[in-house]
Amino acid sequence: MTPARKRLLFGIRIGVWLIVGTCVIVFARRLDWEQVFGSFEGVDLKLALLATAVGLPCTALQGLRWSSLVKAVHSRVPRMTPVAAMYVGQAASAFLPMRAGEAVRTELLARATGLGRATSLGTVALDHTINGLVMFAFAGVLPLLLPVPRWMAVVLWLGMLGAIALGLVLLRLARHPGSEGTGRLGRLVVRVRSGLVAARNPRAVALAAGFAALSWMVEIAVAVVALDAFGLPHDLPHAMVVLFGVNLALAIPSPPASLGNFELGAGSALVAFGGSTERAAAFAIGYHAMQLLPTLIMGGLMLSAFRKPKVLPLPPTLESAI
Repeated sequence: MTPARKRLLFGIRIGVWLIVGTCVIVFARRLDWEQVFGSFEGVDLKLALLATAVGLPCTALQGLRWSSLVKAVHSRVPRMTPVAAMYVGQAASAFLPMRAGEAVRTELLARATGLGRATSLGTVALDHTINGLVMFAFAGVLPLLLPVPRWMAVVLWLGMLGAIALGLVLLRLARHPGSEGTGRLGRLVVRVRSGLVAARNPRAVALAAGFAALSWMVEIAVAVVALDAFGLPHDLPHAMVVLFGVNLALAIPSPPASLGNFELGAGSALVAFGGSTERAAAFAIGYHAMQLLPTLIMGGLMLSAFRKPKVLPLPPTLESAI
């Protein structure tokens, strides 16, 4: 990457952070913080702890989703390796900006398996694509459950079309992953494509989609219980609104732990459907804490799995690609 391009990307990140920060400040200045803190006094702690506990297996399901794709590339990779890398990566995102935990989990998988960074990155790209397809499939049902604003329905369906388009692109790139590339960039593309071979494996894709669906179901259950803990409407539509509002906000480049983005997404989703601004803000802060706590604990525990990585022998097809 040229210095000029690096400066441009850095400038774009700073600009996005300033926009998000301005939105957060404007939102925060409109709040009556006494009411916000008062909302915490009525929180049902048992339900809040239950929501935190229910969220524990969610990251494991996300790791199993990724593992289904990784094993299609290298069958000898233990299922727990991508799961552990997923936990550590998400914990790292609490301290690194721009959701850099994705780079952490890519690096951990490469070191533990010998797949190579580019190949590991290919599996991560395919993992995100399948997860996005499943997420927008769930989100597509939302307009049938709630009278959502027209712009939100358009965003949801455009997101679904975008995820499908990306999936088709990755499927095309997955063809002939061992073909030779010319130049440094060409060789890099070949290596990334070697991580996309799972796209041609229907069983691996179906397993990944199944784990993604289970993960979203658990996420929705967590949102239901969390809303109930704060005494807010906690039916299925409101839980889905909060969850997808958060995930749309997380698509924007964010500071460490997605501070600001997360709260803006969750709070705005509730306010858009007639909720109290102060109660929505209190819920967004509490809900974020429920998400962060188990992630940090499990990420610290899973880090021990990578202290002495065991590099596995690569399949012949991958050796030729790398």
